[in-house]
Amino acid sequence: MPITPIPVLRGGKRTDLRAAEGELVLRRAGREHRIPFEAVALVHAERRAVEVRLRAPEGRAPDVYRIEGVSAVAATAFARAVHSALPPIPEGAAAVDGAALVTARPAEREPRTHREELGRRVKWMAWTSLLAVAVMSVVVSFATHPVMMIFVWLTGGVGFPFAAAVVLLLPKAAERWRLPRHGITVTAEYAHSAAEPTLYLYGDLEGYTRTFYDASGRLRLEVSYDPQDPGRVVRADGKGRWLEAVLLSSASAIAALALAAFLATPFMSA
Repeated sequence: MPITPIPVLRGGKRTDLRAAEGELVLRRAGREHRIPFEAVALVHAERRAVEVRLRAPEGRAPDVYRIEGVSAVAATAFARAVHSALPPIPEGAAAVDGAALVTARPAEREPRTHREELGRRVKWMAWTSLLAVAVMSVVVSFATHPVMMIFVWLTGGVGFPFAAAVVLLLPKAAERWRLPRHGITVTAEYAHSAAEPTLYLYGDLEGYTRTFYDASGRLRLEVSYDPQDPGRVVRADGKGRWLEAVLLSSASAIAALALAAFLATPFMSA
């Protein structure tokens, strides 16, 4: 009997819910809650939220764990998959206190997401660029003439943003060439989601359902993902990679010329 893949749910504020070896693992607020399947009475999906309701003795309100801000399609798939994986409750079985089976501990620090890492790099590059332009302005004001500071800001204002764009976009552009050759290629199915019309779903080798976004509208797409990081995924046909390579090459040339002029400013005369 095939195992139904159970997607990983990622909510707001670095919260996630996943299934692992007969239990659900909820990470939030620096804590990791492990909920055995035997403790679960119901998993309910409501739009972009999922509730895990625990079993409880008669006459006592059940404990509920909730995650919000997840994909609506993934929430529905998660609830269905977990229900199919829950062990059946025998008739006449003694009431179970699900809350007593849940364990909690400090969560291990999660690695930064791609978006968080991108934001960190953008901030670092922006501050570094501003500092470089400010220092060069001071140098130029003493070495040549204060009016040359205008040239510093013009060349730096062009060169540094173009250089930053190349540095930030080059790894993703390289993946469009690397992953179709060295990654794992699978078929992604169109999710038919009104809320997320560009959403596709694919499964990795560990059985998790992953998401991919593409505006082509096809019912199926071949995608290639990194086996070391299944979240890194590109279209297997490499569509758009040649245009991206031309744009990055042009941006690199503009950045090189502008920064060369920027560095040469102290040796110019007004």
